Amino acid sequence: MYSDKDMDRITITIPKEFLAELEKHCKEREAKRSEVVRDALREYLKKEATRKPGTIEDGFLIIAFNHHQRGLLDELTDIEHTAGIHIYSTMHVHVSEENCSEVIAIRGNVESVMQFQERVRAIKGILFCELVPLYAFPRDGNIAHDEESPHGHPHPHDHGPR
Repeated sequence: MYSDKDMDRITITIPKEFLAELEKHCKEREAKRSEVVRDALREYLKKEATRKPGTIEDGFLIIAFNHHQRGLLDELTDIEHTAGIHIYSTMHVHVSEENCSEVIAIRGNVESVMQFQERVRAIKGILFCELVPLYAFPRDGNIAHDEESPHGHPHPHDHGPR
C-alpha cells in the first residue's frame, strides 16, 4: 500500500505490558510491529475521521433481527425511506428459521447516518446493529469525502453501466 519513500520513522513510548502483548501478537500472526501499529493507527484515524460533524459518511449498516417480530420490516422500510441518506443497496440474508441479517450500503452526512443507525437500533426485534464506515487513508490529507463524486473518490476507472 505504501512504498518506503512514503514512510517516516518515529519513536513511541509505551508501557512494557503493551510491548509484551504487541510482541506476542506479532509472533502469533507472523507480522512486523510496524505493520500492526500502522493497522491500529489506521483504525483509530478511520474512527476519528468518520465522526467529524459535517463530513460525508460512506459505509455499511449491518443488522440482525428476528423476522417473526411483527411490524419490524415495515418500520425498517419506513426508516430507510425517511432517513435523509442515500441507500445504495440492501442485502438480505436468512441466517436461521427465526433470524435474518441485512447489510445496508449507505452514504450521507455523518449526523444523518448516526441518526439512521440509532433509529434502526431502536426498532423492537433488532438483535444487532453496527455501522462499518468505509475509509481509505487520505493521500492528500483531506479526510472529508469528495461531495462532487457520488462514490467519494476521483474516477480514473469505470463503475459500469448506469
